[in-house]
Amino acid sequence: MTTTDPLRQLIDSTLAFYERFDYVPELEGATRVFQEEVRELIEAAHDGQDKNHIAEEAADVIVTVVGLCAAAGVERERIIEQIYAVIAKNDAKTHATHVVLDGKIRRRQPR
Repeated sequence: MTTTDPLRQLIDSTLAFYERFDYVPELEGATRVFQEEVRELIEAAHDGQDKNHIAEEAADVIVTVVGLCAAAGVERERIIEQIYAVIAKNDAKTHATHVVLDGKIRRRQPR
């Protein structure tokens, strides 16, 4: 199936990659790989010198998220649905509803 939706392309490509190797992600292994890739991204970001390396590590993290979700039995469409839901929620947030606190954008407390 060919799609112009980059989220679907990313997930389909990742799942096809696993299929080429007759690999079915399992939760422990997928978790370990995800954590390794997150550490590598954090290290690259803190080093900060090579922006291409940071972007490469970020892409690896995103791909391993797909593997972790597959290992947990989460279907492609559910992942995509939730990504678009988060985008919509973030697009609705404003300075009137949220504030940056402790390095995170949080809902403003009612006065």
